[in-house]
Parts: sequence; C-alpha cells; structure tokens
Amino acid sequence: MTKHALDAGSRRLRILAIHRYFWPDTPPYASMLRAIASRWVEDGHEVDVLSTQPSYKPEARIPRQAAAEKMDGFRVRRLTLLPEAGKPVFRLLNVVLFSLAIVMYTLLRRRYDVIMISTSPPIVSGLVARWAAKLTGARFVYHCMDIYPEIGKISGDFRHPALFSLLQRIDSATCREATRVVVLSRDMENAIRSRKGAESARIAVINNFSIPNFDTRLAEVPLIFVKRVGVFRVMFAGNVGRFQGLECFVDAMAKLSGRDDIEFVFMGGGRALDELRSRAQDLHAQTVRFFPHQPLDIAKAIIAEADLCVVSLLPDVVRYAFPSKTMAYLEEGRPLLVSVELDSELARAVESEEIGVAVRPGDVEGISGVILKLADNPDQWQRLQTNAALRGSVLFSETTTLDRWSALIRGVESEVE
Repeated sequence: MTKHALDAGSRRLRILAIHRYFWPDTPPYASMLRAIASRWVEDGHEVDVLSTQPSYKPEARIPRQAAAEKMDGFRVRRLTLLPEAGKPVFRLLNVVLFSLAIVMYTLLRRRYDVIMISTSPPIVSGLVARWAAKLTGARFVYHCMDIYPEIGKISGDFRHPALFSLLQRIDSATCREATRVVVLSRDMENAIRSRKGAESARIAVINNFSIPNFDTRLAEVPLIFVKRVGVFRVMFAGNVGRFQGLECFVDAMAKLSGRDDIEFVFMGGGRALDELRSRAQDLHAQTVRFFPHQPLDIAKAIIAEADLCVVSLLPDVVRYAFPSKTMAYLEEGRPLLVSVELDSELARAVESEEIGVAVRPGDVEGISGVILKLADNPDQWQRLQTNAALRGSVLFSETTTLDRWSALIRGVESEVE
C-alpha cells in the first residue's frame, strides 16, 4: 500500500483517462496526465490511458512508442492515426477516427467506473466521451483545458453565428451532464456558468502545475542559447500561436532598439512564428532572437536564465483558458510579465503576490516601459524574482494539485453505484 492508498471503506475504481496526446508527446497536458494517472494508481485505483502515437510537433521527432505498455502502474494504449502535417483533410479524418476508437474501446470493454477526457479535439471529444459513459454506465469527468467554442470564435474558426450557437449548445449539454467539469480558473468557471443551459454544471477548479520532467538526465544548454553576461533577457517559451498577440512584444523591442543590453527570446514553434520573424526584420528589432523547440530539460534550463518571462493572450482568451507556461516560469523562479485583462484571476494573482507585472493586452508602450524599468532597476527586479521563487511553488504546487485530483475522484466515487 502506498502513502495515498485507499482509506478503509473506499472503493477501488476503474478509471479511463483519454487524451489525444500523451507522454512523451510535447503538449504540457501530455506529461501532466501521466502525473495524474500515477497519483490515482497510488490512491489504489486501476487506471488506463487511451491516446495516440506522438504527433503534436513533428519537428520534435519523437520515436514511435509501444502500442500498449505498462507505465507507473497504469496501462497505456496508443492508437495510430494519419499524418496531419499540412493535410487539413487528414486532421478532420483523425477526429473521426479517434472518436470512433473511443466509442469502440469503451463499448468492447464495458468495465470503467469513470471516464475522463480533455478538450482535444474540442467539443467532439467531450460529446463522444459523454455518449460512451452513458452507454456503459460510467461516471464522466470533463477536463476543460480550454473552453470551446468561445476560443474558436476569437480565432475565427467558429465565427458564423449559427455554427457557434450549435457548438455552444452541444458543449453546454456536455458540461451539464458531466459528473464533474474541471476547469483551470474562476474565470473559466464563470464562462461556463454564463452559458444558457450550463448554469447547474458541477464544476471543480483545479489548475495545472509545471510540466513534470520524467527525464533525469542533466541538461547541457548549447552555447548558442546561453545568455550573454550583462544582458537582460525577456523570454516567451512555448507554442507561438494565434492567441498570444505576440507581435506587441516585437513592437515593444523595436522601441528599445538602442538598448543592446536588452534582448527578447522566442523559444518554440507555431503558426505565428514566420510572421513574427518578418515583423522583427521589418522593424529592425535586432535584439529579438528565435530559438527552436527544445527538449524539456534544455527548455527549463534556458528559462532559468531569463530575467523576465512573458505570458500573453489576446483580449478575452484568459476567460476561456489559462496558460500553463505560467507554472513552468514560476517553477524556475522567474518573474512574470503578463499581458492579459487586468481584472482576470491571473493578472490579479501576479500583482497581489508581487511575482511580476501585468499590462493590458496590446499595450506596446506599457510593455516597453515595464521591460525598461526592470532592466534599469535591479533592486525592484530582485524583489519580484525572490517572490516568484518563494510563491510560485506554493501557488501551483504539483503535490497540492494532485491532492485535489485525488479528492475529486473520492467525490466521484460516492456517486458510483
């Protein structure tokens, strides 16, 4: 029996956790789900994970994994889907194939007490898992890492009013019928409760924690990525996508073009990367640098050298998502520069805990002003850095978060017949 073993009278549950991407794939949730599943095993439950072969970032070149294996006491089943890179039709086909696999896997086994799924692919995954749980008599946990279709409306994918309304009704029904809906912030909880038909959803707020590093090798950072002595480095690490509004930071660095002792580093890849490169070149922002995606251990070592780490979202996105890079930065004790609505839970926490500075989305002058102020005031920067190192581990503790996942399953257990 482990330190988290079942209490007397508690029931051993059979849990199926489903996510399109699983460790060693690169999305943060791929590694966090491994930690969650491991905790449930420690709690005395029987856990299976259903996922696919690594495919999130083809450039990561992750080797093909075993189709079925035992890991940390739970079982993993990986499906093989079609290669999606540059093939929108294949991406759509994979949604269909993964959805069919979920239904077939659960129907053929008909043995799970709890089925949990995250929002990948959005809306469809929740709908299919809800059906599978209903058909097999399992309890259903819906882990909303992002809230769709609201985010899709912001991106333009679901801008058509009729389509948006239909998708929102579908997802609201999924939330309403779930045994538990798990979200990452109070802002996200409020977003779901504001929907018609989802006011009564049983919502738990459990935020993420920093990405676990299951590779115990010591990181050796290539010299090309090492920060030069005397340079104040501002950094954005992660997916360079459509929801971050990162062009504002390139514009802010262009305003600081005379300061060779201040640099901005983008580390990662994504749809907006080429546009940012072109923007930096056009604005002659020569102190903006671009690092490719790195393995987790190297990425964390590079983050640890940064002086200020950026969390940025387009207006309204923070209502429907919570950037997991926040935890990765704080794990390394890095102060934050967050560009989100000032009344959001994230901005309020950053300011009240004094672990960084918050500015409004798109505020180029505010961004450049904060960078310049902290670069020229080492005492103020040191205070933020000390608070980030001390408070970050408390705000987003892996142990505390996993305790909440244990408690959530205990609550679901009481509803399992």
